[in-house]
Amino acid sequence: MGDFDKWNGGIFGLGLGIPQPAESANDLIGLGSILDSLNESVRRRNSWNDRFTHWEKAESTTETIAIERGRSVVQGILENNRSLASEGVRFVPQGSFTNRTNVRNEADIDLRVQHPLLRIEHEAGVDPASASNAYGYYDAGRTYAQIAGDMRSTIATELKASLGKTNVDDSGKKAIRVKGVTGSRGEVDVVPCFTLHHIYIPQGSFQYERIEGVAILGSDGSWTLNYPDQHITNGRLKRTTTNHQFKRIVRIVKRMQSDMIDHGVITERVPSFLVECLVYLVEDHHFVMNEDRYDRVKRILKRSLEIISQPGLNLNYYPEINGIKPLFGTRQAWTVEKARWFLASAIRHLGDC
Repeated sequence: MGDFDKWNGGIFGLGLGIPQPAESANDLIGLGSILDSLNESVRRRNSWNDRFTHWEKAESTTETIAIERGRSVVQGILENNRSLASEGVRFVPQGSFTNRTNVRNEADIDLRVQHPLLRIEHEAGVDPASASNAYGYYDAGRTYAQIAGDMRSTIATELKASLGKTNVDDSGKKAIRVKGVTGSRGEVDVVPCFTLHHIYIPQGSFQYERIEGVAILGSDGSWTLNYPDQHITNGRLKRTTTNHQFKRIVRIVKRMQSDMIDHGVITERVPSFLVECLVYLVEDHHFVMNEDRYDRVKRILKRSLEIISQPGLNLNYYPEINGIKPLFGTRQAWTVEKARWFLASAIRHLGDC
């Protein structure tokens, strides 16, 4: 077990879905002026639909095999390392490629190297000592910094020895990036992390419950807490309940961001993870109306902007796709204002055609 740390965000509960506002919202923050000032579209509707038909597709089977080969090679190298094996680490795929929301020619793939040492997060109202007693937690006698440093060093040394120093970049704060795997395309981000236990008390209950995630300790001492397994599960469910439209729309909007940069509409990107979460917020029925792709994409972008532009919005109200971590919490690398800016820019880019 590691240090105790308070978690100040909300707990939303797995499988409960995202709470949704009413379908109509008057006096939304800046929304009226945004939607009244659409630029002339850079394309005709038919051209947009042709683009969207291409953009919504995942990579081919051949491309998938080529991308996954890089991760398989890296994992095979690390699985043979005695030091990592003795620590009991496990290797788990994650990221947009695993979630099937990556766009074509986006070949980066993630592999997390997860250490069994626990990082414990306590929801407000949980007594750390009582929770430790309930779950049998104990002090492991080692610091996170020591173990994380050893893991990074071991991973980097092993990969450099097998793949060459020039193909391994260990200067990043979180991930070690690997390129140059023979027979593969793209790069592999290897993410050392710890096992996270999030302890909370469900509403109306007196018993502790816990959710498992991952905790990444950056080389700069900062923590990042994620719930990738829940993200995958909820994303797959959303894909089913939207008749396979959810992930198609995510790919389209991700490609739109590159298109917006090419046309000078925006000059900086928002994270792909945020794009995926913003699309996920939209209610299922908006994905399945019988219409062309242009109207569907535009309506989903507008609806997402409506949802996060309500007056007096509680920023802890909406979680990420995992259903646990607040999308606009204080630990995020983005703000709700940045999300509104991106959605408004995308809507303007589509124009009115």
